[in-house]
Amino acid sequence: MKDKSIKINMILNGIKGILGVIFPLITFPYISKILGTENIGKYNFANSIISYFVLLAALGINTYAIREGARLREDKEKLNKFIKEVFTINIISTIISYSLLFILILIVPKFKGYSTLIGILSLQIIFQTIGIEWIYSIYEDYKYITIRSIAFQIISLALLFICVHSETDLYIYAIITVISSVGSNILNFIHSKKYCKISIAKSINLKEHMKPILILFATTITITIYVNSDITILGFLTNDHNVGIYSVSTKIYAIIKNLLASVVIVSIPRFSALLSQNKEEEFKNTAEDIYKTLLTIVIPAIVGIILLRNEIILIISDVTYIEAISSLALLSIAIFFSLGAYFWGQAMLVPLKQEKKVLKITIVSAIVNIILNLLLIPIWKENAAAITTIIAEAIAFVYCKYETKKIIKLCNFNSILVKSILGCFPIIIISLVIRNYISKSILSTILIVLLSVISYVIIEIVLKNEVVVSITRKVKNRILNR
Repeated sequence: MKDKSIKINMILNGIKGILGVIFPLITFPYISKILGTENIGKYNFANSIISYFVLLAALGINTYAIREGARLREDKEKLNKFIKEVFTINIISTIISYSLLFILILIVPKFKGYSTLIGILSLQIIFQTIGIEWIYSIYEDYKYITIRSIAFQIISLALLFICVHSETDLYIYAIITVISSVGSNILNFIHSKKYCKISIAKSINLKEHMKPILILFATTITITIYVNSDITILGFLTNDHNVGIYSVSTKIYAIIKNLLASVVIVSIPRFSALLSQNKEEEFKNTAEDIYKTLLTIVIPAIVGIILLRNEIILIISDVTYIEAISSLALLSIAIFFSLGAYFWGQAMLVPLKQEKKVLKITIVSAIVNIILNLLLIPIWKENAAAITTIIAEAIAFVYCKYETKKIIKLCNFNSILVKSILGCFPIIIISLVIRNYISKSILSTILIVLLSVISYVIIEIVLKNEVVVSITRKVKNRILNR
């Protein structure tokens, strides 16, 4: 199989991530106004219940399938056997998930009033399974994934504005939100014939598959508890106001982190494939290139969030949430450690089959986060939750980086880090100058972003940041060759 450009994959996955942010920003104000607070609450409650069963059905299959499948993709026969076995395990976990959901609907009184809504949203469970998106990640077919996602998001957006007009349209809204994932997954299943034939395996080597799958599942569960613990503890120890303020900060933090993580996600199948082919030197070069790219993007992003935190809060919500600026500034620092931990953990240690170490540090980070939250939230409230996130992510980052470097010796990244930091000084100056002369928030924000990007690129070219130099050279060549 011919390797696709990993930088093109980064861009495609980044576009998909950006659109995944833009569409909810378009739809949420409309839906919240049309359906009303009560119906939005019903929908979110039912969807939160389903999310746990989606997680249970998925197990740790996605990460495991991508890692192991990428190792086998040059051997069609072995890969087809592997895909059948993993798909069969996923079908079994889906049946278990649905069985538990059905039992809970029968025995939990609270769920009975939401049974229709839960039923509609539960379609996500089965269609996630038959969607087998991990196959496209194994083959690094991010072009298909991106085009398909955009198409179904546009369809869902159109249906939303055409069909949802009053509070009585709650179930219609639920169906429309499911259409995007259901449609995508049906298309995935049909399109998968390009790569393999999907069917149920007659026999499965459970011993080979289940241990790593369950370890990765345990890691996912731990991360879920870890991520949600801040708001849960904040809610118990303070009040709804503090939770509301922090929720805005965490929403922005999650959006930006997920966007930047698209740089790393595309590397996992490539790393697994290179390791299976014993191409250690190419593995090292690719890893260094991706981490340099990550640092080059993350550092100015953090500085930008801190400088524009007021404007970001007002875009996402309104002036009543302006207190969130302090927790947002703190969480922006956590982005550096969070993405670093993701790179050294999920993108490096997991392909190196060190998932036990990733689980271990995830558990340690979660425990540290929970303990510090209990100690500090009564004092500093939502800011304490942000501080504990920084500490927990930093612990995971340092540990994962240390464990990876014991196995693979990579270059020193101090040079690219210093160049990225130096490139941010003009951003600070531009922000101060524009704010001094232009009072209109929207205009000043647009100018700050545009001029900051231009100045950062110029400074990085002058400082010979190989990531920026390489990208600008490729863009220049493409323009000249047209």
